[in-house]
Amino acid sequence: MWGSDLVAKRPEFFQVVKSPFDGTEVVCVKALVPDYAIIHVQEADIYGNCRILGPSYQDALMARAAKKTIVTTERIVGTYRMKEEPKLTAVPHFLVEAVVELPGGAKPGICYPEYQAVEWPKHKAYQKAVKEGQVPQYADSMLEGRL
Repeated sequence: MWGSDLVAKRPEFFQVVKSPFDGTEVVCVKALVPDYAIIHVQEADIYGNCRILGPSYQDALMARAAKKTIVTTERIVGTYRMKEEPKLTAVPHFLVEAVVELPGGAKPGICYPEYQAVEWPKHKAYQKAVKEGQVPQYADSMLEGRL
């Protein structure tokens, strides 16, 4: 943060304070609390217990930060799967508002080990849609199989 303009430009998110431990100046960042997090996982049960079988990146943290979490999943599995190895449950049911079975839901991105390569033409089309404010039209094209 030091040397950037972020602290000065966004004081509602960043504050410089003295550390209670050693008195040095540190930058504190306000916690984000989004209304919704939408994450995609490899496995979930009908109650919302979720397994992330590849890298979890920020998904488990987003589920904990958001007021409500919607999960899309490659497949819905029996709750017995979660009970077999409970430590693999990355997102517990009480953080989840809804579960939607949506194979391929992370495309054009990656969902290891289900699909391991980015579909670059579709990804570039998505980036263009974001820049041009055309995400709903992009989503319609994807859902209708035109992309």
